[in-house]
Amino acid sequence: MATPATVADGYDEASVAGASAARDEPDWLRERRAEAARAFAAMPNPSPASRLWKYTDVTAFDFALFPPASAAISLSGDVPEGSSEYPGAVTTLRAAVEQWPDVPRSDVGKLVPSTEGKFVAANAALWDEGVYIHVPRGVTCDSPIIVDIDATALPEAAIFPRVLVLAGEQAEVTIVLRLRSGETPLLVSGVIELYAHDSSRVRLLTDERWGGQTQDFTTVRSLLGRDADARIATIALGGQLIKQTVEARLAGEGANSVIHGIALGDLDQQFDFVTLQDHEGPRTTSDVAIKAALAGASRNIYYGITRVEESAKGAEANQENRNLLLSANSKADSDPVLEILTSDVIRCGHAAAVGP
Repeated sequence: MATPATVADGYDEASVAGASAARDEPDWLRERRAEAARAFAAMPNPSPASRLWKYTDVTAFDFALFPPASAAISLSGDVPEGSSEYPGAVTTLRAAVEQWPDVPRSDVGKLVPSTEGKFVAANAALWDEGVYIHVPRGVTCDSPIIVDIDATALPEAAIFPRVLVLAGEQAEVTIVLRLRSGETPLLVSGVIELYAHDSSRVRLLTDERWGGQTQDFTTVRSLLGRDADARIATIALGGQLIKQTVEARLAGEGANSVIHGIALGDLDQQFDFVTLQDHEGPRTTSDVAIKAALAGASRNIYYGITRVEESAKGAEANQENRNLLLSANSKADSDPVLEILTSDVIRCGHAAAVGP
């Protein structure tokens, strides 16, 4: 009989339940955290046998080396209250759970389920303060909302950034997420869920300036309504390993999604970008551009899928990956993919380049 795999201290169900009880969280959240802890215990580390992890081997990754901790979070920027039942807010997700429990209950974990993977499960079980941004219907934010997540003071540890963005109909908002860490080993397991309702405009910039021993595994997923426009960009300058998955569901007619990423690598840094643009609604448009400049022995990996469903007639999509090799030891692997399930498209193209 096989011996059950052990679960690292702090990641086991009892520890997760104890931390949730200490925060006096509602029953529904305690149950979800417990479910996530069980999923974490049951799932193996991702394997290179999966195309999503082909070039990033974490089968021997040891969570026990990274005890759960909390980074410092600071928020700046205001959202007008608007006229909806739930007012505009820029606050922590924990505060939102206390003040408006029905909103996080229906939206947290809906786009990114805890059973999706090992790192996602860890986040669902162990996120602490989190970030909650709600822009009500018809409200325009005149200034960007700035979110600073600072882990520079932490010893060897793991943090679990969780961000929930709700943009109501015809709302407009720009969000800048700044990420920092020191030079001690750090695990980052992040999840960002973004809801862009009909005719909303959302801009999200992630500025990653991690320390040299930080490993970041983050999933960003958005759901776009009719005529919604969501633009997500990443600037990756630091870190030892950055694996970011950015996905958009273009559910509403006329929705537009843009995903851009820039990586500047040196030494033995590794960047691994995965993108998915899933066109579900008719006349939807998307654009993906991931670019990297690589020095030293750094490496960039890109795997992108543009999927056009049968229902997405009149879709238009573009996907490209450009890599500039600045040394003989740098390397890039590129794999853009199109899955077109209807012949009624305007244009769907992809391109990749790797060169000195």
